[in-house]
Amino acid sequence: MRKLLLTVSLGAAMVVAPLASHAQQVGNGDLFINGSVGQSHSNVDELNHKNDTGYGLNFGYRYNDTWGLEVGYVDLGKPNASGSVPGGYSYNVNLQVTGWTVGANGKYNFAQHWFVSGRLGAFFSTTKLDANAAGLSYDQHAHDTNFYAGVGAGYNFNRNWSLGINYDHYSAKADGILTKTNTLSLLSGTLEYRFGI
Repeated sequence: MRKLLLTVSLGAAMVVAPLASHAQQVGNGDLFINGSVGQSHSNVDELNHKNDTGYGLNFGYRYNDTWGLEVGYVDLGKPNASGSVPGGYSYNVNLQVTGWTVGANGKYNFAQHWFVSGRLGAFFSTTKLDANAAGLSYDQHAHDTNFYAGVGAGYNFNRNWSLGINYDHYSAKADGILTKTNTLSLLSGTLEYRFGI
């Protein structure tokens, strides 16, 4: 996992640094950071509580406030299954998906302050299963490289700040835990800060 994080970090730095240098020369680029929080949803049939709170954090570069690159981290909550088994024993199963993202983003400004946006890239996920039943506990991890995609709309308060709403899709396989790909979504509010370079 440490090697993966190092690879993602170095890759993002290698991509963003030349663009930032170019933007510094021409004066029409922005670095940005944004944070999102909202409701996540998993499509795993065995879960009886498919929704939870999810959040994400992104950092990147956007050329002329239109297109750019980003790297981020997302936690899609802990949807779970709970109940009881014959014998009166209760059980609880949490399925948590977290991961790093590396991708591209685009933004189109229309009217005076309004915009629409989109994003697409690679999702390096970690799926963690925590199960408790009859006083016994079990946990298992799985890793996957898949994709994420999202769309959004929002309002620019000024040159630096904006607020938006986003719908993002994440795909995460979990070999040894799930037989099908876990399709997750995050409907969130996003606050972004941009600083020119």
